[in-house]
Order: sequence, then structure tokens, then C-alpha cells
Amino acid sequence: MFALVGAIGAVAAPIAGRMADAGHTEKMSKFAMVLAVISFVPVFFNLPHGVIFLALTGVLLDFAVQMNMVLGQRAVYTLDPHSRGRLNALYMTSIFIGGALGSILASVVYAHGGWIYVAAIGSALPLLALILFMRISALSSSNSQKQVHV
Repeated sequence: MFALVGAIGAVAAPIAGRMADAGHTEKMSKFAMVLAVISFVPVFFNLPHGVIFLALTGVLLDFAVQMNMVLGQRAVYTLDPHSRGRLNALYMTSIFIGGALGSILASVVYAHGGWIYVAAIGSALPLLALILFMRISALSSSNSQKQVHV
């Protein structure tokens, strides 16, 4: 069952690529982060058929992560064409390190508070990323408007 969950998440990559090509990178990045935040919501309720809701959490979270990764990688490819290989290696290394640190954090949190604490941290981190992303987007937008008026 969980293999199918992973396969469903792979659908996000082509969708994200098409949306980014259409110029919706920022909007879709925000969507992916919101989806990551809400992906853990089913865990907070003691619902019957817990495995089904765990699978739903897995699908939503995988979809969000895949989408954000494709959008981020596309942004890397728009940078200096001569440095694409090095920039992509740096990007993928940072993704790997972030995943490893997240796994360590989840293990420690699970040992101290169980799955509900892991879900809380799992929702809080993408929420923090979303807040920072929106703040940086707002600052960038206001700076570009100032440059237009100068």
C-alpha cells in the first residue's frame, strides 16, 4: 500500500514543472508549503482507519516535497548556466543534509513525545519556511517597486 503512496507523490514533478514553465513558481512554492503544513492534520485526530490517514499524510507530504524540489531545482537552473552542475550539486546536497537533520530531529522528538510531537514539528517547519518565504517575497516585491519609481 505504501509503495502506491510513493508512486502517487511522483505525479507532483510534472505538474510542478508545467506550472513553473507557465511562470507560477512563487505561487506553487507557497502552495507546496501550505500542503506540507496541512498534510499532518489527519494525524492530530484519533480517527478510525489510522493507516489510511497515515497513507493520506504520506501522499500529501510527498506531493508537497516533490513539488517544492522541482520548483527549487528549476530556480537553480535559471541561474548562471556555466555553474549549473555545481549549483545543482550544492542544491541536492543541501536537500540531503536537510533530510538527514530532519530524520535525526524526528527520532529525538518521537522518543520524547511520540508521533503527535513528530507531526507537530512536521507541520511547524514548513509553516516556518512559508512565513520566511512570504516575508522574503514581500521584501523583494517592495524593493523592485522602489527601483521602478527611482
